[in-house]
Amino acid sequence: MEQQWRTAFALVLYFTIHPAIFNVFTIAQETAAPVTDDAAALLSLKDSFTEGGDALSSWSSSPATSPCGWFGVICVSGVLTGLRLAKLGLSGTVNLTALSHVKGLRSISLNDNKFSGPLPPELSTLGSIRSLFLSHNAFSGEIPDGLFASMRHLNKLWLDDNQFTGRIPSSISNAHSKLIELRLEDNAFDGTIPTFDHISSTLKAFNASNNQLSGLIPASLARFGASSFAGNPGLCGPPLDSSSCGTAPSPAKSSEGPPMEQARSQTHINVVVGVVAAVLVLLVLVASLFCRRRHDHQENLDASAEAMESGTASVAAAAATQKEEKDSEATSGRKPVGASRGPTGMAGLVMINEEKGAFRLADLMKATAEVLGNGGLGSAYKAAMANGLTVVVKRLCDMNRIGKETFDGEMRRLGSLRHPNVLTPLAYYYRKEEKLLVSEYVPKGSLRNVLHGDRGAEHPALDWPTRLKIALGIARGMAYLHAELAAVDVPHGNLKSSNILLADNFEPLIADHGLVPLVGVAQASQVMFAYRTPEGTQHRLVSPKSDVFCLGVVILELVTGKFPSQYANDNKGGTDVVQQATSAIVERREAGELAGDIAAPDTVQGMVRLLRVAAACVDANPEERPEMLEVAELVQEIVSG
Repeated sequence: MEQQWRTAFALVLYFTIHPAIFNVFTIAQETAAPVTDDAAALLSLKDSFTEGGDALSSWSSSPATSPCGWFGVICVSGVLTGLRLAKLGLSGTVNLTALSHVKGLRSISLNDNKFSGPLPPELSTLGSIRSLFLSHNAFSGEIPDGLFASMRHLNKLWLDDNQFTGRIPSSISNAHSKLIELRLEDNAFDGTIPTFDHISSTLKAFNASNNQLSGLIPASLARFGASSFAGNPGLCGPPLDSSSCGTAPSPAKSSEGPPMEQARSQTHINVVVGVVAAVLVLLVLVASLFCRRRHDHQENLDASAEAMESGTASVAAAAATQKEEKDSEATSGRKPVGASRGPTGMAGLVMINEEKGAFRLADLMKATAEVLGNGGLGSAYKAAMANGLTVVVKRLCDMNRIGKETFDGEMRRLGSLRHPNVLTPLAYYYRKEEKLLVSEYVPKGSLRNVLHGDRGAEHPALDWPTRLKIALGIARGMAYLHAELAAVDVPHGNLKSSNILLADNFEPLIADHGLVPLVGVAQASQVMFAYRTPEGTQHRLVSPKSDVFCLGVVILELVTGKFPSQYANDNKGGTDVVQQATSAIVERREAGELAGDIAAPDTVQGMVRLLRVAAACVDANPEERPEMLEVAELVQEIVSG
């Protein structure tokens, strides 16, 4: 009976969630043409298109024109690094010989166009490409097995939604590969799935669904779940249910059984559908008391700042929440939705980390509360619950485009993180108009407040050993995030001193990480610090190296004791720590940039070394910045003396 209830709930939720929409990219064949520089290469590329070239009218043959100003061209510090020519109706060929002369090219994005035919062998000449997106076109035919052998720097390869046939190229996995995303779904690939021995440890996203593949799924890929292999009747082994290769489950078996049993199952499903509908109605009523829309000044929590500051929670909202839980429990026979950990918990608070104990929405509603402030992604409240746990409730109010399934998946991924320098969220609450993220309250506050706030006897200036400890903890935590969230364009996205909390022993805790997938580019460019990097301000282009830049700013803040102007929205407040550190290193006067209240003969050498590490992190060219793990190792060397 319980299994039937779960199945029914899953069916209801499944048909109410929209599938995620993926950005995809494409490429085609080449037309030989001699090229001498990047501008000439792009003009040869344009000439190879038979349709859609009108969108590239800014691509001019004038010798004085820099290609960095052309439509769809991405440049970093004057170097052409990427092409983004999506959804332009392009067809014809792609002059790969021309593109092979663009030495700085790292990313090609030509998605949702009209390219067709086989992939040309000249694709292998693009050995420096890191992101190659070939999706949503009409490419067809078999891919030569060795086509990707020379592409040793490839991080992302998307071949989905085409008409490829034959076996999956084994050259995708080579001894030098660092592939983290591989999309093969919705083609006609056949044969077995290669073991991908050389990329199994780095691969973070994989999908081969809806092909004609067969045989045993490699054990190293089973961790990606059944959905990554669905639609291949010949596949077998974990994580699929089929027990023998080449045998697809019979659709008729799922409907076998006496008519009475079928009728009972249908009745159970109908009852559950009704229960879910009722719970959703109650949810809307309760949520309206807990969260208000920005334009509604009469709803709960924000209705009266005076009431929140005085620590008075809404009695009416708490009572309504209790009624919702009792009604839901009485109707469905389940525990209160606030304590639920499965999809049914969507109607209330969903626990994703119970290391601090489980609690319900009603517990939060009855807690004494106070306003902590407003941030770029929403306002935050401190709530002290009766069980002694104090949490921070952050309202993520501008994520209306995110469906329940996507939001739940991202939250559970964040809830699974475990590192001494990463603050793992405890729970979340989902509503279409508003989302809440609940985390443990850290009393000492943020690094920014400790560095630049009112000090006094209880908050003296941080000494050098403590600052070095903080720098190491942040670097280690960020290296962990970059490993665990490698499939995300930018694993943190908003790293700055206000998002680094300090435990009682001054161990740093990184907060507000991993939210970039839930935020639109337009909003992210306004509120997330990663978009204030050189590549972010110029092209709205972010990557893991954007986090490295942000870490460099935090380290400079620690070493110099100055408030970075990079944090100011208008760039008029604070000190340009990046420019000053860069100039000091060139002029060999690094000691003059150190925080005067902690600099001493026995600390200067270590502080200068850390300043130089930070300067490497904030290099204007992302390609010249170190990897996050390398930064952690460099800081560890300074700590070790």
